[in-house]
Amino acid sequence: MHTYMVKVISIQDDVYEALSKDKDKKSFSQVIRELLAGSRKETTVGDLSAYWGILSHEEAGILEDEVTEGRNRTKPRNIREV
Repeated sequence: MHTYMVKVISIQDDVYEALSKDKDKKSFSQVIRELLAGSRKETTVGDLSAYWGILSHEEAGILEDEVTEGRNRTKPRNIREV
């Protein structure tokens, strides 16, 4: 037997409407749990296969160079654990 603790949360109307449309016969907890599980999923090659072939090799090289250049311009950050 599961013990449930009721928690009250506030969400914006548009979020409520979107969750309501997705919920069908599921509880809001089930819908949110599924969304959270999906957001934590690791990306696989299969997930990316829909994007294959969008850029030519030349375009991909230019994009890679621009990303590298942007990273090189960014100052390193000191991240401290609190």
